[in-house]
Amino acid sequence: MLPTDKHVITQRGKLMTHFEQFIQYRALSFKFKSAGMSLGVFERMLANKSIGTNQDGTFVPTESLEEALPFKVQNVCAKLAQPLVDRLDEALGVLGMTKRDFIELALIEALDKVDQVLKDTDAFEYVDARAEGDE
Repeated sequence: MLPTDKHVITQRGKLMTHFEQFIQYRALSFKFKSAGMSLGVFERMLANKSIGTNQDGTFVPTESLEEALPFKVQNVCAKLAQPLVDRLDEALGVLGMTKRDFIELALIEALDKVDQVLKDTDAFEYVDARAEGDE
């Protein structure tokens, strides 16, 4: 049992009790569970034959992720150094996350940051000026 009156300083320098940390953990857990199904959940449902169609009164399991989703999916693959893969696997084991969910969230955050830097630096200033000159 965790002591409820002990205060710890988090990595961000915030003073929190174990209880406050636990409540924050539970709130974040709820937040992301209620965000909707990830592709990893769809894959597990496919593996369990839980997604399918009714064909003449008979349940026919869907065979592929592409058939189950209303949008196109594409495989993104890259060879990575073994130490990085080991680190990823270890972190995902601790977090209880799939590689797909982690990579998807990381890519979304990284691309949002790229979009913001491109906007902040007016990266397309000369491209836009050239396009306006061609008109």
